[in-house]
Amino acid sequence: MMMGSILLGMVLGQTPKVPAGEPKVTARWEIAMKEIDESSGLGASRRSSGIFYTHNDSGDTARFFRFDKKGEVTGVYRLDGVKAIDWEDMEVASVGGKQYVYLADVGDNGRIRPEIYVHRVEEPSADLGNAVLKPETFRFQYPDRKNDCEAILVDPKTGAIWFVSKARDQKTTVYVCREPRVGGLQVLEKVHEDLRINTGGLGGNLVTGGSVSPDGQSVVLKTYAGGYIYKAIEGFDSWVKAAPIPVQFPLEKQGEAVCFSGDGSFLVSSSEGSPCPIQVFRVPR
Repeated sequence: MMMGSILLGMVLGQTPKVPAGEPKVTARWEIAMKEIDESSGLGASRRSSGIFYTHNDSGDTARFFRFDKKGEVTGVYRLDGVKAIDWEDMEVASVGGKQYVYLADVGDNGRIRPEIYVHRVEEPSADLGNAVLKPETFRFQYPDRKNDCEAILVDPKTGAIWFVSKARDQKTTVYVCREPRVGGLQVLEKVHEDLRINTGGLGGNLVTGGSVSPDGQSVVLKTYAGGYIYKAIEGFDSWVKAAPIPVQFPLEKQGEAVCFSGDGSFLVSSSEGSPCPIQVFRVPR
């Protein structure tokens, strides 16, 4: 009955709500480091299996953290010459034969920022612990209005950076920069005016994080109450037109971050709080 109602919703053009019940969690960790208390972005290493990255929400300095499957922090990386305004998401992607960490300074609760930033560094080597890294910084401006945003996506094939707004005006809008360049201010391209997001529950229409699978064929978007997976079958751009596959997330205090595991078979989710909870569960098929 549930699958029937989901398919009917897709046929009628409605966004299916996330089914009741929690997924089977295969692993739970806690990051004990007190400095990590507002995990707002997650990424899985493209260099080493079982290694992940996270960063705090606004209020922290320009830094991100590396941790392992025990929740042990194994590296703290600071960005040289960067001020953190409101970091809201991150992505780890292999682009052009190199492994990169993207850090999105895109949050804007008041929708007043004249421009937003995405900082990019090469993923640190396994033997590099605490370090100061020199980033590339991409500067962006929306073509129509200022937006609050907490989710970015990186196409591993082209390096294009996608932005999914937080729908504070009741519309989830999708933008892209297809050829990010360091230096000048770039105006984003609006791709979708009103992506239907409704996972049910409190905050079920507010996108708080996103991620692309390592092969570039799946996108996950997370809200406070659930999420969706979109398949990019006919090239990466096709994900915005794909029928959303509902995803139930484990119970969280305030879940704001998600990523695919390094092999793409699991979703990894974090929530604000200290110690920081990390939960792992299989990607629904």
